[in-house]
Amino acid sequence: MLKTIKANSLNEIEKLLAKKVTKLFLFFAVLIPLLTKLLVNNLFITEWMALPAENINFILLDLFVTILLPLFVFIAATDLFTGDSERGALFQVRPISRIELFLSKLIAISILALFVLLLDWLSVIISSAVFDKTFHFSIIPISLGAFSISWFPIIVITAFAILIALLFHSSVLAISTMIVLYLIMMFIPFVLPNSLYLLPSSYLDWYMHWIGEVSTRWVFQTVTYLCSSFGLFFSLGYYMFNKKEA
Repeated sequence: MLKTIKANSLNEIEKLLAKKVTKLFLFFAVLIPLLTKLLVNNLFITEWMALPAENINFILLDLFVTILLPLFVFIAATDLFTGDSERGALFQVRPISRIELFLSKLIAISILALFVLLLDWLSVIISSAVFDKTFHFSIIPISLGAFSISWFPIIVITAFAILIALLFHSSVLAISTMIVLYLIMMFIPFVLPNSLYLLPSSYLDWYMHWIGEVSTRWVFQTVTYLCSSFGLFFSLGYYMFNKKEA
């Protein structure tokens, strides 16, 4: 089973890498940090220049984990599920069970999201070393840790995106619904503050809680919530996937 999932995950990754939109996201993962650092250090952007270089790095991380990576996940989930269904290629004749196929698609999206995230981190570090006069190699472990743990809530968003993708037969409707629901999740806390920690989108910046003193209780509660959310989205998603007609 593991060999089958691994082989098919690589196949799904190759399918996504062949898409122009994936190449575009990879390009932006490299370009945005470099361009930001270049502008901040060579133009008179006083508000940003007043910020420590490390803070600018975290602003870039926020940009990716709250906007660009969710958008990438939505597009990838729509392509591998709704898109394949539209093309009649969701259940091709091959020696693989539905759970293996479902897992391999989820793994493929998650791995590529991690790759985009780490590529962004590498670009941030290189641009910091080149343009930031205050750059010190001691920030590398902290920065890598912040970028890496940001992947965890992205996996939850991936399971959510797959669930939504399976509700629709049209790629346009699927991705439009994902974006609208995501925007609603982002803005609900402003109207209903008590709902903040009930929404998966609220945990995309959870790396901030790992900087400085870390509350063991908070970590346990957050990990439990994210795992529960993933389990819910995954179970509902697979149930719908398993009920689909070939």
